[in-house]
Amino acid sequence: MERVAGASLAVIGAFLLIYGAINSNQSQINLGFAGLFLSFVVFTFKSKEYVKREALDNLILPYVNMIKKMVDDLGLEGNALYIPPYENMPEGGTFIPLHKDFDLDLGRMDEDTVFLTNVANERQMGLVIRPTGAELVKKFEEHFEGSLDGEGYATVESVSSSVLRALDLAKGVHIDENKEGFRIVVKPTNTEICRASIEGCNQVACPVCSSILLALAKGTNEVIESESFATTQHGVEIKAKKLGGVREWM
Repeated sequence: MERVAGASLAVIGAFLLIYGAINSNQSQINLGFAGLFLSFVVFTFKSKEYVKREALDNLILPYVNMIKKMVDDLGLEGNALYIPPYENMPEGGTFIPLHKDFDLDLGRMDEDTVFLTNVANERQMGLVIRPTGAELVKKFEEHFEGSLDGEGYATVESVSSSVLRALDLAKGVHIDENKEGFRIVVKPTNTEICRASIEGCNQVACPVCSSILLALAKGTNEVIESESFATTQHGVEIKAKKLGGVREWM
């Protein structure tokens, strides 16, 4: 039963995601991501029949790769920018710039924007998407019993680690702050899928890593750039750069 429900949610989510992208409909894209996330959760929880983790990996990886292919087809060069919640985007969001040498105009973004083209110059163009880990951030806040807004990176580390362990999605999360940003180490439950799909994670991350980066943006009230992803003996190591608060980019 869980397999059927999970697969159905994934199919519906993928359809809405593709259809919404084609028609530049942010609401349909958001529903698509929500469907994929719910299928992610359904396949994660173990039932009496025990759903094998390989089934989850084989289901989720193609859709993450599909989004990565869309980014490649659009010729987007920049790293993903994780944006904290603000008036135009109450849940925050992800912006993938057209160019590595980008300029950010948050005043032109909102929840209905998909392809940002009505801008002053080409350096401000890019793709606005709802992060794949947005629903997990809600789980973090349920566990925290409050908003993560401005709570700092240490709280994000503690809460994300606890929730991801409880969901059997990661064995732990460690975050170090430095002058320019953060070094994040995620210990995924399944390292093989990370090794197989690490390329392109700086633009489109899986729900686990995406949730941590979005929570970090929210917890620090800063735009966070995912500079690089690498697999190490400790897990998945992410280098993230602090780009300042929302007001600096309005």
